[in-house]
Formats: sequence, structure tokens, C-alpha cells
Amino acid sequence: MDKIQELHIPSGKRVIVTSDIHGEAELLQDLLTEVGFNEEDYLIINGDLCEKGANSWAVVQFVMKLQQSHPHVYVTEGNCDVLVHEIINHNQNIIPYLLQREKSLINEWLRFLKVEIAEDTDIKDIQKFLTAHFQEEMNWLLGLPTAIETKDYIFVHAALEYKTNWRQTKRSHAIKDYSFMDKGHLAPQYVVVGHWPVVNYSKQLLQHNPIMDHELKVISIDGGNVIKKSGQLNAFIIHKEDETDRFTYQSVDHLPKIRIHTTYKAQSEPSRVITYPDYELDIISKGEDFTHCLHKSSENRLYVKNEMIIQTENGLYKTAGDASGNELNVCQGDYVSLVDDSKTGYSLIKKEGVVGWVPHTVLEKGDSVVTTRTATSY
Repeated sequence: MDKIQELHIPSGKRVIVTSDIHGEAELLQDLLTEVGFNEEDYLIINGDLCEKGANSWAVVQFVMKLQQSHPHVYVTEGNCDVLVHEIINHNQNIIPYLLQREKSLINEWLRFLKVEIAEDTDIKDIQKFLTAHFQEEMNWLLGLPTAIETKDYIFVHAALEYKTNWRQTKRSHAIKDYSFMDKGHLAPQYVVVGHWPVVNYSKQLLQHNPIMDHELKVISIDGGNVIKKSGQLNAFIIHKEDETDRFTYQSVDHLPKIRIHTTYKAQSEPSRVITYPDYELDIISKGEDFTHCLHKSSENRLYVKNEMIIQTENGLYKTAGDASGNELNVCQGDYVSLVDDSKTGYSLIKKEGVVGWVPHTVLEKGDSVVTTRTATSY
């Protein structure tokens, strides 16, 4: 890993860390408003500004301007931010990618220039168009560090390799690796990563809030924004103090907010959950709303909403994405994020970052507002 930025952060400062914005410019601005971001704060955007969301170009423009106007804004590169490298290196394989992915920074630029591409488009022609009009943005993206190192923390998009000298981590590994919290590292500092949605680590409850392991010294913050239907954009906040740092977090999402008008207590004990990538299951017995299942990879038994189970062409069963049969406790007057209201009997909601089911009848229909959620210290 060649591009490592060293950074000193004095005591008494807030360090606001977010990642995996994925082209959601308005959501990033909402998040900074919610955390009260100001000139005294340090902001670290830990990769994946671009791709998959509505407006990658706007995110790049916003963050570039933020760096110019604010003294302490820092950005690392993620695997979704390196398309410019492939363009500069004349990687012809980028053309099929661009043809398949409409929501891409490069495609936004090409649409602005009214340039159309086809399978036989020469990548060198694309480079000429882009460098003639977006040289400033391209240079900025090309110059992003792969990691930021402070005395107590390393910020890298995806992972470090399990090496005594963490700086020997390959760049490709640092920006794109999976399930880092299950692997660990040998660096002396805490390692803060995004990339792998934290919900993929869920065992008992589906939850999108940042998670930290003090023994492994890993902090994972990707809330699944854009990637997951119930996802959110997280801000992990490090409160730098003389003795021991303090940690809090906040999040925002695009989901509609709805009020609970009837207190409801879960009628069943929490069961296990199913998360990416292991979706295959066997059917034990089917109920009116939930099916008792055996999760193949873990051999755990759990309940899954009937409509979340699909049968593949070869006759096997799996869930249509992350799934849980867990109900949530809610109180009258709570505001929750509405994830899915299309299933029979129950609505899928998110409360304080945790996803679960409640009966349709406890929701107050037609009352939608914008709210956010704040969690306190760990």
C-alpha cells in the first residue's frame, strides 16, 4: 500500500467518520446537519463516495468544496471510487461495466457530455472526453489516499491484511475485501472500515448500526446505505479525550417515517437471522404468516416471513435477501422507519437501527415525517 496519509488529531476534538455514501449527496448533507458538523470537527469519509446511488458527481463536487472550505476534511479511496484509475489505464473491461450500471459516476459525466457508448467503444476515446472536461475531479480522485493513519486509528475502506507490517497490505485488498471483522489484523491501532455492511455480521437481530470489537480492535461502520433495502448512512463519532476516547453514532436514511399508535410487545422469543451471502434454507413447517425453517449453512432454526421465501429453478429454497422472523417491541408515539408494508399481516420496520416485524394494526397510517436516530455511547 503506497498511499498512506499520516494525520495528527489533538485531544478535545470530534472525529466524524462515515463511509459508503454511494452517490447519495443529499443524505450526506443531512447526516452532517444531524451531527452538527462544524469547523472544529475532523471529518473522515472512508471510501465509496460513488456508484450505485442517485448522484455520484454531486457527492464528489460537494466533498471537494468541503475540503476547500473546511480545514479538517479527509477522504480515503474505496473500490467504487477507482474507475478513474481504470479509465486512465485504458482498461477496456470498464465498457461492459458501464453498459450494465446506469448509476455510475462515469455514466453521469458521459450523459452530461451527451456521449453514448457501445460494446465496441474504445476506452481511449472515453478518456479523451473525460479529461477534457473533468480533469479537476479526476485528479482529485486519483490522489485520494488508500489509508489514513493516526496515533490510535487506521482508517481504510475495507481491510488490512493479517501482517505484522500492515503497510504491506495490497491496495486491492485494502479497498475490497470481505468480512474483515471475522479475520482481524496485527496493527497496534484500532482499524475503522466500511465496505462490508454491518448487517452481514448479524446473528440474532438484523441491525445496521456501527459495531466495534475492542479485542480485535476493529470498528465496522457501513450501514448498508443503497445496498440494503433497510440500510442507512452512519456517522461513527470519536470524541478525542486525554485518557480514553468516547464513541457515539448517528444515522440517517431515505425510508418513510411512521408513528406507532398502539404499543406492541413481541409475541415470540428472538430467533436467528439470515444474511448475505448464505440464503439457502429447508422448510420445516409453514404457518399463517411465518415459516419455520432450517438455515443450511449454520444449521440454525428460525422463522421467516412466508413471502420472503422463494423456490429456485432446481427446487431448492432460499430467502429473497436478508431475512428474520423477529418482532420488535414498540411503544405508542415512537417514530420508526417503514421498510416494507406489502406483506400480509405484518409490516417490516426499523427502530433505532434494528429491523423487525410488527402487525399492520400498530402503525398510524398517513403520518409520515422526517426524523433521525441518535445512539449514545458504547
